Amino acid sequence: MLFLHPCTMRKGAQLAPEVTVIGVQVKSPKKVLTGPASWEKHWAKSFAVMPLPDMYNVGCGTHVAEFMKMATVPSTSLARDRRVSTLSAEGRLHLLQRAFHHFSRAVIPLGDLRMSMRPVEREIQLQTDWVEACCDQQGSAADKVIVEAESAFDSFLGEENRREKLQSGESEFAVARAVKKEIEMRYGGRS
Repeated sequence: MLFLHPCTMRKGAQLAPEVTVIGVQVKSPKKVLTGPASWEKHWAKSFAVMPLPDMYNVGCGTHVAEFMKMATVPSTSLARDRRVSTLSAEGRLHLLQRAFHHFSRAVIPLGDLRMSMRPVEREIQLQTDWVEACCDQQGSAADKVIVEAESAFDSFLGEENRREKLQSGESEFAVARAVKKEIEMRYGGRS
């Protein structure tokens, strides 16, 4: 599983030459260990792992990412078409919280993390909208199409200090409007 803040893993639109990963293994092959009872029993005090219930989205099984099994791998070894799933915004917050606790024993409140991650999450959503619109227009989700769309998005966000403006609550909406307008102009929809 890829690990670390999205800005740390990327150099512009591309993954950094080497990225940090965490080993993932099966915790329960059949049971989806989620909900309040499972949380208390399996996860509430086990900050050495990140629970990944129903990782394959098939209604069964729970995996865990183990923070003690970290490594650095060449990003060229990570084929996009072998990606299994992506953490939700809330999942990324829990991952950060659990990692901070594992490495420092400090529990950072999710609300604090949510506020600091807001601009990053906004950028992730805008990039997703951009890439999906490009793929829809091209009629393809081939790696080449996605890479070109990500690069175009990165260039657009780098112009006129848009990325920096996402950090400001006042400018965030203006940047989002500019991105949506550009999506409409380039790809004819999905704004």
